Amino acid sequence: MKVSLEWLKSLVEIDCSVDELVEKLTMSGTKVEGYEKRLDSVRNVVVGKILDVFLHPENPNLFVCKVDVKECVLTIITAAKNIYKGAFVPVAKPGASLANGKVIDKLEFKGVVSEGMLCSLDELGLTSAEFPYADENGIFILEGIDDDKLGIDIKEALKIDDIIVDFEITSNRPDCLSVVGLAREIAAVLKKKLKFPNLSYIEVDDKIENYLDKIEIQDGNICKRYIGKVIKNVKIGPSPEWLRKRLIACGVRPINNIVDVTNYVMLEIGQPLHAFDLSKIHGRNIFVRLANDGEEIITLDGVKRTLRSVDIVIADEDRAIAVAGVMGGLETEVDENTKTVLLESATFNPAMVRRTSRYLGLRTEASNRFEKGLSPYFAEVAIQRACALIEEIGAGEVVKGTIDTYLVPQQQVTVKADFSYIEKLLGVSVPHDNVIEILERLEILYDSQKNVFIVPPFRVDIADMADISEEVIRIYGYDKIPSRVYMGNAISSGLTQKQKMVNEIKSFLANSGYYEIYSYSFESPKVYEILKGYNLDDAVKILNPLGEDFSIMRMQLLSSILKAINLNLSRNIKDIKIFELAPVFKKSNEKLPDEKLVLALGNVGQDFYFVKGILENLFDMLRIEDVEFSSDHTNLNLHPTRSAKITSKDKIIGYIGEVHPDVLSGFDIQGRAIYAEVYIDKLLELEKKEKKYAPLLRYPAIERDYAFLVPDEIESRVIEDVFKKYASEILEEFYLFDVYKGQQIKEGFKSYAYKAVFRSKEKTLSDGDILPLQEKILGELKNHNIGLRE
Repeated sequence: MKVSLEWLKSLVEIDCSVDELVEKLTMSGTKVEGYEKRLDSVRNVVVGKILDVFLHPENPNLFVCKVDVKECVLTIITAAKNIYKGAFVPVAKPGASLANGKVIDKLEFKGVVSEGMLCSLDELGLTSAEFPYADENGIFILEGIDDDKLGIDIKEALKIDDIIVDFEITSNRPDCLSVVGLAREIAAVLKKKLKFPNLSYIEVDDKIENYLDKIEIQDGNICKRYIGKVIKNVKIGPSPEWLRKRLIACGVRPINNIVDVTNYVMLEIGQPLHAFDLSKIHGRNIFVRLANDGEEIITLDGVKRTLRSVDIVIADEDRAIAVAGVMGGLETEVDENTKTVLLESATFNPAMVRRTSRYLGLRTEASNRFEKGLSPYFAEVAIQRACALIEEIGAGEVVKGTIDTYLVPQQQVTVKADFSYIEKLLGVSVPHDNVIEILERLEILYDSQKNVFIVPPFRVDIADMADISEEVIRIYGYDKIPSRVYMGNAISSGLTQKQKMVNEIKSFLANSGYYEIYSYSFESPKVYEILKGYNLDDAVKILNPLGEDFSIMRMQLLSSILKAINLNLSRNIKDIKIFELAPVFKKSNEKLPDEKLVLALGNVGQDFYFVKGILENLFDMLRIEDVEFSSDHTNLNLHPTRSAKITSKDKIIGYIGEVHPDVLSGFDIQGRAIYAEVYIDKLLELEKKEKKYAPLLRYPAIERDYAFLVPDEIESRVIEDVFKKYASEILEEFYLFDVYKGQQIKEGFKSYAYKAVFRSKEKTLSDGDILPLQEKILGELKNHNIGLRE
C-alpha cells in the first residue's frame, strides 16, 4: 500500500528521518518495501514569469519568450499558443531533467538560441486530475503564484515535494490497510499520540425518513452491518487541491468531490464506501441480498456482468444497483446532475466478496479490503468521517438521522491476562508496567480488576495470549531477545530408499537424453472428458480452488505429458523426449488422500521399441528382475493394438504404448506419441536390495541372429519364452532388433529379427552345444506356426 508521508504526518508527529522511520517500522513488523520522492526525476525546473512574447523572426509558428527566473532572464522558444505576457510557468533550465527522463539543453532555432524549455503537465509527470484548471495540450500556466516564488523549485511551489512510502500489509492486519492504521503503528513505535481525523459534523433540519423507509439485509451471513446516510443539496465539482493531491499520491485518480470523499475515506479509515444517486434508485427501500442466478448488472466500468446466486448485491425494489464489496452499478452513478446522494458503509462476508471478485475478474481497492475481513466498527467510523468531509469541503448537506441495520453485532474481545506466559513464550522478561504501556500505545487496554486485556474492535487478529505476546515483543524490540546457543543431540540423517531410487531414475533418464518437466498437482475436471477409465467421484476436490481449471488434484500424469508435447510441437520441436516423476492422488477412506508416485515418459519422434529399450535399461539399472512386456487392452487411453502392460513377478508395474488417437486429438496433437508410466511404489517392492559380486567371464560368447516369420497375432514374448525355456543356462542376451512387414513377407505374417548371445561359465561353446538347443527351440516354435525366414 502506497501512502503519502505528508498525510501520515498530519495524523502523527514524525520527528525522525525517513530511513530511521522505515527501519523502526520494519523491526516492529510493519514491513516497508521502500519509498520514493514524488517527481524525483524532475530536477532543475523552477517557477518563471513571462516578461515578453513575440514571434520568431524566421518562423511564424514559433514564439520567443523572455522569462524571468529571478537569477536571470532566459530566452526560450516555444510553439505553444496558450502563453501570454505576465503568465507564471514552469521553466526547465539548461541541464534540467523531466519526468520522461529527457535532459534539457540550449538549442538554436534559426539564429535564436533557446535557453531552456517551458513545461506542460505531462512533461512534469502531472495530470489535469490534480490541476483541473491547467491546459492539457499547452504550457502549464500556474495559478496562485506570485513574484515571491520566482526561481524556486517547481515541486516546492506546487507543494508536491512529498515522499511516498510503500508498505507491505499482511493479510491478518486489515486495520493497517489505511492511513489511520499505519499512523497508529507509527505512533506506537515512536511513542507519540495519534491525531484521529475529525468525525463531527452538523446535520440539517431534515429527516432521512423523508428519503428512505428501510435498509433490509437478507441474511446476517452475507452482511453483518449496513449503514446509510443521505446527503442533499449536493454540488458536484472538483475536490480541493489538498484532497486531490493525497489521492494521487496514493495512486487514486480524482473524479469529483463526492466520489473523491468515498475514496479518501477508504484510504484513510480502511473502510470502502459507495455513493448512489438517490434520484436514480427505484422506490424507497434498499435490499442487501443474493443475486438471482443469471441476473445482470452494468458496473461502473461500463461492462454488463452476469451474476450467480452466490454473489451479494445491493438492490432497489426493481433491480441490482451494485455488486456488494466489488463495484457499483452504472445506472445509479453519481454524475454532474446529482443533487441527493445515499452514502453506503457496510460489512460484507469476506469469502463471498473474494469469490465474486475472482469470478467477475474484477479486483478493486474495495474488494481487496473486504476480503481481508473488516470489523463492523469501521463502517460507523467511515460514514461519520465521510459526512464530516462533505460538510468541510462544501459538497453537500448531511440529512438528520441514520439507518443502521446491524444484524450481527461485534462482540467485545477480552483476553485473560497471563504475564508469565509472555516471558515463557518470548524467552525474555518484560516488566509488567512496560507490557501495559506498550499495549496501551496500541490501544489494547488492561483491566486490573478483571485481569484481562481489552482488545479494540479494529484488531480482529487478536484472540489469545500468543497474539498479545506478539504485540508486546514487536514493539519492545526483537533485538532485545537474548541470543542463546541451541543445545541438542545431532541425529544422523540420509536419503530414504525411495528418495535414492527417485534420484537414480532422474539421473538415468537425463543421461539418456530425456528432459524433466514439472507441472501443477491441480487440474481441471474437463481433462476427464478426454481421458477414459477415470471416475470423477475418486478425485480429491479442492475446497478453495484458484479456478475451475485447478479445482481437483490430478489422478494421472498423461494429461501433463500431452500438454507439454503440444507446447513443444507448437514451437516446431519435433524430437521430444520428456519425463515427469510426480505424485497422483485419489480419494480414500482415510483422513488423507491416497497418494502414489508415478514416473511418466512422453516421446515424439521415436517408436515403441525405443521407449521399451529405455525402460528395460532402467529396470536393469534398478535391479528389477523378470520384467515382461505383454499385450494389453485395458488402458483405454492407449492404442488397443500398440500397447502393453509391464509386469514383474505377476505384479503390474506400468504401461507403455502409443497414445490413443482420440486422446491425441483431444489435446490437439497430430501424428503419434509414445507414453509410458511406471509405478515407483511397485518398483520399491521388487528392487533387489543386495548386490552380488560376479567374476569376469573367462570364456568367449557365440552370437547368432535369427529372423522368424511370425503370424500377426503372435506376440514377441512367445519367442522369448521359448528361448529362455531351452537355453536359459547359457543364454546371456536375447533381444529383438528389427520388425518388418512388406512385399517379401506373406499376408498375415511379420518378420521378427533377434540377436542371441550364448556363453557358458564352464567352457568354450561350440556349434555342437548350440545346435541341439536350437533344434528344440525351432521345434516348439513350429507349434505356434513360427518358422525361420528363408
